[in-house]
Amino acid sequence: MINKTLNTILLLLSLIAYGCAHDHHDHETEEHEHSSNSVTQFNSNTEIFMEYPQLAVGVEAEFLIHLNDLKVFKPVTEGTLEIEFVNNSGNKVISNLDMPARAGIFIPKIKFDNPGAYTMTITLKSSQVSDIFSINNVIVYASEKDIPHLHDEASNLISFLKEQQWKIDFATEAVSKRALQLSVPVTGEIISKPELFSKVVSPVAGLLLHQNNSNFPKLGTYVKKGTALFNISPSADASTSIQKIKTDYLLAKSEYERVQNLFDKKAVAKKRLDESRFDFESKQAVYNSLLDQIIFTDNGYSIVAPIDGYIENISVNLGSQISSGQELITIVNPSRLILKANVPAAKFEDANNAKDASFRIEGHQKELRISQLNGRKISVASSLNTQNRTVPVYFEFSNPQNQIKVGMYAEVFIKNGFISEAVSIPESAIIDEDGMHTVYVEIEGEGFEKRIIKTGITDTGYVQVVEGLKEGERVVTKGAYQVRLAALSPESAIGHGHVH
Repeated sequence: MINKTLNTILLLLSLIAYGCAHDHHDHETEEHEHSSNSVTQFNSNTEIFMEYPQLAVGVEAEFLIHLNDLKVFKPVTEGTLEIEFVNNSGNKVISNLDMPARAGIFIPKIKFDNPGAYTMTITLKSSQVSDIFSINNVIVYASEKDIPHLHDEASNLISFLKEQQWKIDFATEAVSKRALQLSVPVTGEIISKPELFSKVVSPVAGLLLHQNNSNFPKLGTYVKKGTALFNISPSADASTSIQKIKTDYLLAKSEYERVQNLFDKKAVAKKRLDESRFDFESKQAVYNSLLDQIIFTDNGYSIVAPIDGYIENISVNLGSQISSGQELITIVNPSRLILKANVPAAKFEDANNAKDASFRIEGHQKELRISQLNGRKISVASSLNTQNRTVPVYFEFSNPQNQIKVGMYAEVFIKNGFISEAVSIPESAIIDEDGMHTVYVEIEGEGFEKRIIKTGITDTGYVQVVEGLKEGERVVTKGAYQVRLAALSPESAIGHGHVH
């Protein structure tokens, strides 16, 4: 038994020794390999990340070209690639590919007949995205022995491959200067404009009979002003009352026209004409007010919508007995809304002087700005809310696609400072790591660097960068957490290495 155990130990030791010798041999081999080249370039619509070996005349080289559609940060999945190399002597090499080898990756194989420094022009033609890239100083050596014996230095960059990026919700954005403004954070809520909110009441008493209401309104339906909502079969008293309003109006109109004719013939005094006109106009106003609310029908009276909008609430049912003045339905037009910001009394001066604000609401990630929603500040309350010691400030704005709902709470930023140009990045790029603001910078197509930054003003979804980034660098705005995971534990990354 002891001999068997001893043999096992010796076998393990010999395997370990062999492994070390094998690793050493591989390392020596790598020292004689040539370094590879990589290129990362961004156009307005497309990113190219290209890897290729050191090039020599007569040796076929494989180029690995990744093409990333920057509109969606997904691979270019179809289209053609036209590649042209031209050196200083006018020598040309051309290669055309009809389709990617796989999603996002074209793999041309190129052989050069002449050495020199080449300019490489890549033309992508695709229904998805089309673009042209120009890469300078592509060096081709006269022979392999002329290639410098350099090997790739160990990189401190975080590796996160294009294939990994394309599998997740991923995006980057260039650090740029933006107009940012100081603000005062307060709470708020969304309320309706009074003239775009209506509780419809019945001017008459009666019944909502089934047979006369086949088009009974439905919640959430959009109705136009003047649309018939309910047909009410009036009670005897209501019918008499409405008929009296109509009769009084017609009699007053006839009398005014008669007196006007007599006045034109100088048969009556002006005082008599004025009295007749006043009586007519009074009864006309009552009658017109009634017509704004009802339409006369063969079955009674139809209650009409006083505004354009959506039916938010229905307070009655078919068969209901309706009394005069009873609330029937609520209509809201959300095309223009009011943001009510509750500003602490200590910040009243800021709010009073401010002309603009931005806000975030529940269920929406994007910060919205009043001025960009065709909005404006409309008023500041003249008195203090004694319960919470705040002053209401009101902003009116347009509601894009009616996505903002009445009653939503809002996180509001009252703009009170001067607008200044500042180097900035989206808030989504920042990860809080141990209390420090951290971002991940794309140094090359698949290599990222962790940076700790100092921040300043926050405005409309962007943050001023005081220290740690330069204009033009690209930061990860979506997927930064996954890049962080790849840095902490490469084994947890999504896939490893290129599949050639």
